[in-house]
Amino acid sequence: MEDFASAIKEKVNACTLMANRYFKSSIKPPKIALNQRGSAAGTAYLQRHEVRFNQAMYEQDPQGFIRTVVPHEVAHIFVYQHYGKGVKPHGKEWKFVMEYVFGVKAERTHNFDVVRSGKEFLYLCDCSEHSLTIRRHNKVLKGMKYQCRNCLSVLKQK
Repeated sequence: MEDFASAIKEKVNACTLMANRYFKSSIKPPKIALNQRGSAAGTAYLQRHEVRFNQAMYEQDPQGFIRTVVPHEVAHIFVYQHYGKGVKPHGKEWKFVMEYVFGVKAERTHNFDVVRSGKEFLYLCDCSEHSLTIRRHNKVLKGMKYQCRNCLSVLKQK
């Protein structure tokens, strides 16, 4: 955990410094939390001035994570602080900060494996099998319907 925390903090500070130098500003580095779970590698909480990172995804490729995910989230924070609320999350301002300020390809998604915890439930559609988390399974039990993106049929529990 210590290597993860120190590597994240170092990159967050470096990205903040680069952005501040480029824009001649003095925005403080965001608060860092290391408790991101689920399918997101990281999340920026703009109004809290906080970024969260997923350790399970970091461990899959520490260098790739530091190189891409950390600048991605810091760019969100910086764009919000510098440009305000009226910009799109992955709009031209964010792309500019990613590519021209940080020198990182502006990509919206990651290629890390999603590490799931907890029980999963098998559902079927007309073309394949699907695995739903307990949260989605419980929603089905309460009447929610999920549809296959491929064949568009409603998922039914196996």
